[in-house]
Amino acid sequence: MAEKKDTYIPRDECVDLNAELGKSLKEVEDAILAHPNVLSVGLGMKKSKGTLQRELCFKITVDRKKEAGELKKNELIPPVINGIKTDVEEVLQTIPGAADSKKYRPLIGGSQMEGSSGPGSGTLGCFGKRNSDDKIVILSNWHVLMSNENTIDGARAGQPSHNGCCSCCACNEIGEVVAGEFMANDMDAAIALLDGQEADTIPEVRYINEILDLGFVTGATAPLAGETVYKRGRTTGLTKGQVQNSRIISNTPYVFYNGVAVLRNNQCAIDPVAPHVDYFLKGDSGSVSLNEKNQVVALNYGFDPVSHVTVATDITDVMTQLQFTILDSTFHSGATSSQGNPAEGIPFGGMAAGTMAGNPTFLEAFEQLEAELNQYEQGKRMMNLFAQHRTEMFRLVNENREMKAAWNRYQGPSFLAHIARSIRKKGQQVPAYIKGISMQNLILKMTAVLQRNGSENLAKDVTENYLDILNVIGKGKTPDEWKAALMDQHKNTNR
Repeated sequence: MAEKKDTYIPRDECVDLNAELGKSLKEVEDAILAHPNVLSVGLGMKKSKGTLQRELCFKITVDRKKEAGELKKNELIPPVINGIKTDVEEVLQTIPGAADSKKYRPLIGGSQMEGSSGPGSGTLGCFGKRNSDDKIVILSNWHVLMSNENTIDGARAGQPSHNGCCSCCACNEIGEVVAGEFMANDMDAAIALLDGQEADTIPEVRYINEILDLGFVTGATAPLAGETVYKRGRTTGLTKGQVQNSRIISNTPYVFYNGVAVLRNNQCAIDPVAPHVDYFLKGDSGSVSLNEKNQVVALNYGFDPVSHVTVATDITDVMTQLQFTILDSTFHSGATSSQGNPAEGIPFGGMAAGTMAGNPTFLEAFEQLEAELNQYEQGKRMMNLFAQHRTEMFRLVNENREMKAAWNRYQGPSFLAHIARSIRKKGQQVPAYIKGISMQNLILKMTAVLQRNGSENLAKDVTENYLDILNVIGKGKTPDEWKAALMDQHKNTNR
């Protein structure tokens, strides 16, 4: 068997190629759409004998390919137009996707989710902000969350599942579906409003703007023909693909909606890249495709089991239609004084016995804080948990690659340094942001990493207590304000 050809094209090169071919796309489209049987014209990757080539071309979609003898001379598609090759493909016949069934708290993209009355399990794509009020929404497919093809009808979302009971804790309910499109507007998409956003509050304690195995999401942009993309879904996990057509027509029958078939224009076709045989399978529906800059480019919803091609919708079309914006967690390279100094940090592992001998002031500051927190029941419980798991956490941050990267990337050493200074200098605030990262971001990230890499007991304790820690941190910007919050909790508990 011949080795599969390497078709990788760096994104910067894709930008240039798409721009160059795009100059004549409208002219070609106007001319070719006049041909009978032609349905759409777009940009994509040339295929030769079923194999992708490292070359962009004009992709022409037809209802059915015909032999040259069946066509009149003026109906033939030229093999080259304006010096650019053409490639003719039929309408992509796809089926919707139906695993990782783990419960994730905080919520994170790429994990399993279900609708309260939907046909089965799918994937939580990512998070966004509703344009009308900046409230947080969850993106997935309509067919993942809704029981029928026509109405939302009070549908709700759960992660990893929704068992339909009245207790939110028991049913893992996370939000209410508020908008979606299925039969119209060329998309299979829905958004759910994340629970816990009373008044104008944003539920930062409930989610982390990342996708499992792919990291933080840095906003969204339109997909480019030829570019490499990645997705993380419930069934196939992390896979790699390449956009082989940016404007294909897809026909998708939905068995669980009584076989209704939906024809959609201007869809994205994605081929798997070796060693992956499939980019997407049942259960991956609702996942999103990211480019090499971790920008969301498409919402995945179906696949062709014969050609292994995945069909997805341009994310900019989805955001425009559903009136929301994908969150951008780009970390700023610089830091202003309002965000706090990127101060010389203190390594987490440096708190281990013996390694902080050169910094007694730091140890004294945290011993003082520990003594003060132990005066309150909640503070004492937190300190006991830290003491119980300290050795394992030190080991992880020193030996585990993901843990070490997360701790440094999310400014853990710098936040520790600022906390120590605030303890020593009463009233000095811990900055709200350091290089674009808040302390809440740090805690959420470490929670997710510890859940994946820690022991069963550590993961359990982190899951059960991270909300309490976030609640205390959110009450102020100094250790004294955090202690005051614990004191209030102590008084309320003992009334």
